[in-house]
Amino acid sequence: MRFLPFILFISTVWYTHASAQQPADTLDLGELQVQASRIYVAERYQPVSISMIDSSRIRIHAAGNLSELLASFAPVHVRANGPGGLATLSQRGYSPSQTQVLWNGFQLNHAMLGLMDLSLIPSFAIEQMSVASGNGNTSFGDKGGGTVAIQLRKPRNEIGFSQTIGAFGQSISESYAGVEFGSWAVGLVTGIESSENDFTYSRREFSNEAGGFVEVDKRRANNEMKAKTGILSVNWNQGRKEFSTMLWAHDMENEVPGSINGLTPQAYQEDAYLRWMSRYSTHIQDQKITTKLYLNRQQLDFINPAANINSLSTSSALIGDVELRSSFSRSFQLISALQFGQNWVEASDYSGSPQRSQITAQLNPVWRVLDPVHLYGGLRLDYYSDFGDAYSTNVGMNVELLRDHLFLKGQFSRNFVAPTFNDLYWPDLGNPDLDPETNLKFEAGILFEERIESIQNQFEVTYYDGWVKDGIRWLPGNDGRSRPVNLEELRLQGFEIREEFRVELGQLHLDLQGMLFHSLAEITMPRFEGDRAVGKQLRYTPKWQLKSSAIFGWKGLNSMFTYNFTDERFSTADHSSPFDPLPSYQTSSWSGSYQFRLNQFRFTPQFTVRNLFDESYSVIRDYPMPGRSWQARITIQYKFN
Repeated sequence: MRFLPFILFISTVWYTHASAQQPADTLDLGELQVQASRIYVAERYQPVSISMIDSSRIRIHAAGNLSELLASFAPVHVRANGPGGLATLSQRGYSPSQTQVLWNGFQLNHAMLGLMDLSLIPSFAIEQMSVASGNGNTSFGDKGGGTVAIQLRKPRNEIGFSQTIGAFGQSISESYAGVEFGSWAVGLVTGIESSENDFTYSRREFSNEAGGFVEVDKRRANNEMKAKTGILSVNWNQGRKEFSTMLWAHDMENEVPGSINGLTPQAYQEDAYLRWMSRYSTHIQDQKITTKLYLNRQQLDFINPAANINSLSTSSALIGDVELRSSFSRSFQLISALQFGQNWVEASDYSGSPQRSQITAQLNPVWRVLDPVHLYGGLRLDYYSDFGDAYSTNVGMNVELLRDHLFLKGQFSRNFVAPTFNDLYWPDLGNPDLDPETNLKFEAGILFEERIESIQNQFEVTYYDGWVKDGIRWLPGNDGRSRPVNLEELRLQGFEIREEFRVELGQLHLDLQGMLFHSLAEITMPRFEGDRAVGKQLRYTPKWQLKSSAIFGWKGLNSMFTYNFTDERFSTADHSSPFDPLPSYQTSSWSGSYQFRLNQFRFTPQFTVRNLFDESYSVIRDYPMPGRSWQARITIQYKFN
């Protein structure tokens, strides 16, 4: 089995080379780089629903990090522990460790934990994002709960500076510069952030004087954050040859306050990573070959002197990827890829330094049947040195029912989730005999688009269904200590409705977006005798969510209003806590900016109000979110001719 990936890839390369002797036309599907998939076709021709978040939304929202952007504009649920705390991602009820965050097709999820802390990615570093909750893992490997793909900022022929100040001691200094000369382009983005995050919150405490419980105002302490970020990009383009390389460095120091019922006044955490990616593409006749190399080194240290905890870790990854994109005719395209990877971890909590080698081969065919029907397939075979083989596959379809207007789409996929390093190697508790989780996913939807001169309208309805088997969960044993086992079976189903309307009339533009999500996610089989969680909604998974935004622009004036509603959630699997359910909450924000010129310089002052109506809420129990807060920013930009 371990040699099958080699055989498949070599066979594909040989057949491609043979077919290249006869000129082949490129599959004409309206190509667009959608980062959340290896399928290079326009968003509306994809077999699954894809949400794009462009730079205009990112800039006017003026968020601090990736979690705030996703919470406002993406069909996902962000589980945030408050400013300065952990923020993770859940799509359609799948856990954060079942959802992958991608950069240039490489996973950013932590090797030990399996998840990605969204607070580690500042929003000023991002150019755009694509979110595909129904995407399988035939493109980019394990997880299977959906993908969020980010594209880092690459300034071109400009230089700029931005300074932000805000409530709770927030300060963000950002600078960027980019220049193009001949076939080359070089860009640099840097930023320094800091925040006290010392907001006030309210909690119930017993008062002898009042003879009962009363609301008491408290201030969050030991919650300061400091971070530095740098991104260097170099790009070269000459004809049908392209080269790009990026170096991304980030260093964050974060005090960890703990929950309001379990304060940790001395705890702190240090996160740092250095990521490098290099990409080269060329053509052999009508076959495009792309090679990529990725290096990641990430430090995660947690220190709590009061509890005598000094957990230090460094995880590293080196991955090479070769992709061959072949057009055998005007109607058939095949994307094949071979990937090699090496991951290793050095941690004070581990007795050794575990490593994982991985080799992958995959095929993704795209076939246009007649004119309106596009069929998609995928097969991915993975071999891991520490737990063996795994495979994933998918079959998808997109039917253009009405030319350029109405599209019927759907996909079925089988996916897997690899055990994390903690699952396998945690001293005395890890389980080296774990199997990968498997999940089956189905999605079907209809997309309607209308474009009449300056008016654009897009409406999409999607139904999804999913089953998770052999889910890995840590459960307590007879000695009271938790260990990971393959035992969880889940059912995840629901629907999503998305509407976006845009109009441009001269210098006036209006952008309206609304999203409604309904998710039913539950455990279907008892994990142990008398399991009372069966049939109940999963922890921290709201059944209903509503997200909406309105952006208005006229000349240099821009204004944005957002409104989000999140349904009640449960903090325990069996809903037994006296604090369950956590109440639903509503949040709103407003942002306004004005851009004007002085000679060759552009000035953009901006003012933002978060939690406009001062809602008191927590996403995660005992981790309060701040009330109404403000933010002011000034951006100065110079564009080269």
